Amino acid sequence: MGGGTAGWMTAMLFQHAFQDCTITLVESAVTGIIGVGEGSTPALKAFMDALGISESEWMSVCQATYKSGISFRGWSTRNGFEEYFHPFFSHFDRDHIKALIFNSELRRAGKRAHAHPNLFSYASYLAANSLCPITPYAFPFEVQYGYHFNAAMLGSFLKEKAIERGVVWKSAHVENIALNAEGDIAHLAFEGGAILEGDFFVDCTGFASLITGKTLGTPFIPYSDVLFNDRAVTLASPVEEVISTQTVATALNNGWAWKIPLQNRVGNGYVYSSAFCSEAEAEEELRAYLNMNNGEGESRHLKMRVGRAKTMWNKNSLAVGLSQGFLEPLEATALALVQLTLVRFVKLYKAGAYTNQYAEQLNSEIAEAFDNVKDYIHTHYLTSDREDTPYWRACRHNSAAASNRLKLVLQTWLSGADISEALQSTGLNRHYKVNSWVYLLSGMGIFPPEHQLVQASPDDLAKVPLDSIVDFFERCALNHMPQAEALNILRTGASPFSVEGRNKASKEQALARLLGLSFAVSS
Repeated sequence: MGGGTAGWMTAMLFQHAFQDCTITLVESAVTGIIGVGEGSTPALKAFMDALGISESEWMSVCQATYKSGISFRGWSTRNGFEEYFHPFFSHFDRDHIKALIFNSELRRAGKRAHAHPNLFSYASYLAANSLCPITPYAFPFEVQYGYHFNAAMLGSFLKEKAIERGVVWKSAHVENIALNAEGDIAHLAFEGGAILEGDFFVDCTGFASLITGKTLGTPFIPYSDVLFNDRAVTLASPVEEVISTQTVATALNNGWAWKIPLQNRVGNGYVYSSAFCSEAEAEEELRAYLNMNNGEGESRHLKMRVGRAKTMWNKNSLAVGLSQGFLEPLEATALALVQLTLVRFVKLYKAGAYTNQYAEQLNSEIAEAFDNVKDYIHTHYLTSDREDTPYWRACRHNSAAASNRLKLVLQTWLSGADISEALQSTGLNRHYKVNSWVYLLSGMGIFPPEHQLVQASPDDLAKVPLDSIVDFFERCALNHMPQAEALNILRTGASPFSVEGRNKASKEQALARLLGLSFAVSS
């Protein structure tokens, strides 16, 4: 019940996974969709691969571009750490993350060593040079990547594909959701008196949460105690001459602004807290940041309910997308959480012989995923040293509200100890691996002040040959084409470096791979 990207992703995957079932998607023409999320993690590529959808088939239709990671700007004012890049993983980064961890341990111990993460990440190098992350066959390392896309166009594309593949589409407005004596959903009742019965129902009704919240009364757990942002204003700007391969998240006075490059425009948005500024003030600040006057572009204002449902699998229904929960798009996790929910449901529903046997397990797993992502996002705010506005002072001094798990990880880092054990013991490494935590904490400059540092020994510095890393990246980058060139190839219906034929798997193999992936594939 409900369309949008989450609804049509659900329909597509279920049609593929439950081929003996009839999948019907009910979409109301009365109710609009949010459709502003325009960034993904590498999980979306796995989804498209599993469904046999090539990049040349969907990317140009959805004005999509390649994405190597996210650049965070202005979150820290610490000298040399005013910007850092959170990359997607490349296989040879295993050695480089070890080097970064080593140097960060030196610096946390008060020794002067280069510990800014950008130098240690191949994706950061690609993004800085606007290079497409796809490599030719001969390149021996896998380079993960995500996408930027027009969310409304992606939803429409998936709708068309789903209907082609047998999903039944019903355009109707649901007036009532009827329950049976056991409290399960019996049928949907439409305007005019028609009904639709079913064995299982998926709630993709967005923030309205018509099944999960309003009908079944599932409690909602807010995250507003740690994540203050509850509003957004969006505004498109013209496409830039050089199309970047990174999302940019820039800290502003009362939140942060995203900048997402598409083929035909740049998507911009300001995520902010209504407790610290009004809609008009937020739009004025965004326009000033973009150097756009009031006559340029059409703005859109959104309200966000930040938090999650207590349980996602309730009776014979599953909440997916905004109906299950929402976290601000700082790390572009929305679709990754949708996919994680769907693939775990497919596995557990089949394992339980199409019963609710494993509902409690799924609810526990997805709740933990939301909570872990919440903690990771909260870390950005806790580690900022900005004191220039009441908003940033409130964010920075909100450590008391942090989870005990997050407090342990931060205390471990500040003590100079290895955080991998703390991440393991708290479970916070299940959704963001140690490399992502090191990128964040190093990138924000969470080290002793510069004036307190002493020079590291020549022997220690020699263990991480910085010039060799840069030289290696420069040579590897010769295998990549500029983003603009790759997009031009896609527009012809071809694929950069014939990527579609690489490691080609059957539909069954691709689905099995998708079902075996964890959220952490994106970090």
